[in-house]
Amino acid sequence: MRYLPTNTSIKPYLLAIGLIIVVVLFAQVLNRYLPYTSLLLLFLAGVLLVSAKTSIGPALLSSLLSFLSFNYFFTEPYYSFNMLHKVDVATLIIFLMVALMTAHLATQMREAIAKQEIALNRLSHFYEFSQTLSSATNTESSIEILKQALHRVLSNDGHVEIATLQDSQLILHSTQFTSGHPGEELFKHMFSKALKTEFWHKGWLFFPLSWDGKQLGLVAINERINDKQIAAIQTFCQLTAVVLQRTNLVDELAQTKLIAETEQLRATLLSSVSHDLRTPLSSIIGASSSLREYSPQLSINDQQLLLQTIEDEAHRLDRHIQNLLDMTRLSQGKLNLNRQWIDIDDLINGAISRFGHQLDNVELKLKLAEDTPMLYVQGLLIEQAIFNLLDNAIQHHATELKISLNVHHDSEWITLDIIDNGPGIPESEKEKVFDMFYSLAQGDRHASNTPGTGMGLAICRGMVEAHDGRVMALDSPSGQGTMMRVKLPITPLNTVTY
Repeated sequence: MRYLPTNTSIKPYLLAIGLIIVVVLFAQVLNRYLPYTSLLLLFLAGVLLVSAKTSIGPALLSSLLSFLSFNYFFTEPYYSFNMLHKVDVATLIIFLMVALMTAHLATQMREAIAKQEIALNRLSHFYEFSQTLSSATNTESSIEILKQALHRVLSNDGHVEIATLQDSQLILHSTQFTSGHPGEELFKHMFSKALKTEFWHKGWLFFPLSWDGKQLGLVAINERINDKQIAAIQTFCQLTAVVLQRTNLVDELAQTKLIAETEQLRATLLSSVSHDLRTPLSSIIGASSSLREYSPQLSINDQQLLLQTIEDEAHRLDRHIQNLLDMTRLSQGKLNLNRQWIDIDDLINGAISRFGHQLDNVELKLKLAEDTPMLYVQGLLIEQAIFNLLDNAIQHHATELKISLNVHHDSEWITLDIIDNGPGIPESEKEKVFDMFYSLAQGDRHASNTPGTGMGLAICRGMVEAHDGRVMALDSPSGQGTMMRVKLPITPLNTVTY
């Protein structure tokens, strides 16, 4: 949006002279058919046309030329500025007055229209600016949009510097003023003044970015500008201040939400860890103290059962600790993959063997498609993922748990389906169960009244996705229970470098 000076070139005056010459020639033709007084309307039309197209100067010139031309060419004596008839004197005087009034009114109307167009153009620019600014999501993008708008208002020599306050810290959005530059001290000095309006200081014109009495920033311009430019810049600054206040509030709300979620996560983690570590420890302490105190009275069978309890609970404790370690590595992005070629049935058998006697009462079936390609993965991680899926099925088992493991493949994926006959997962929670610390506990829906930690499935998904795979919860094909599907990509041999 540029504010240009009034056009004072000679062209409008040449236009006025040329148009009156054309009117004289045309009037010479019409003079043969019309009374000469009627020709005044033709000259008046010429004055009106010049007034509509130019400014007051050319309009007045056209009025005077029309008066003289009509007197010279169309009143007796012809080709003289003398007037033979008194009525012609009165006619020409009235014509001159009407022509001057017409010129004045027409130019006033033209200027009013021009002002309205300028105002409309400014409003259009302000609207466009506000629309663009509304899409800004942070301070940096808001300031960049403001800079572009200011450069459109200023001349090419104008220089713009902007500073904002964020958490009581001065942030310079500048190419000239940098940290340690004298300009930084200048901005700090101007912030201390708490400006309410524009202010000249040391060759810079400062505009405040403030909203509701709160100073959010300053705009500095090293150029002498006119009142229209100042008004435009003030509007831009006010609109930007509103957006800066909005983004600051959004940032504060996001920070508050993050702190609340962090505290909730910490509380959940402590509660989950303390419960899941205490339970196996209590069992181990109880079984070991029973062996120590009542060993002579216990049969060999009872002693073996207590020893088995200690071993099982120790393995359970080890799994919880392993889950915590895996969760930490996944959250920190430190899960480095040491890939090797391995058969998926070896991974499945490895996961099953880790359960020991826990699967004694589980009906387990494994179906492996022929010619299943080998996986190029870190075996321990995928084995842990399979283990977590099986452990999830066992935790929420029915009275007679049945688990089927079906492996099939196509040209791109190897798919492992782990199907159980448990209570199943509601449709609305099939994605939530993979969230960290989300535990699906619905009372009698689960035969096991011990809710999980909410880490196993989240860690499983993290491990599989680290291998560019997918994990999803689906309904069992039989209609009862859940099918956990793991999809791992088939890696072509020629893409692996050693």
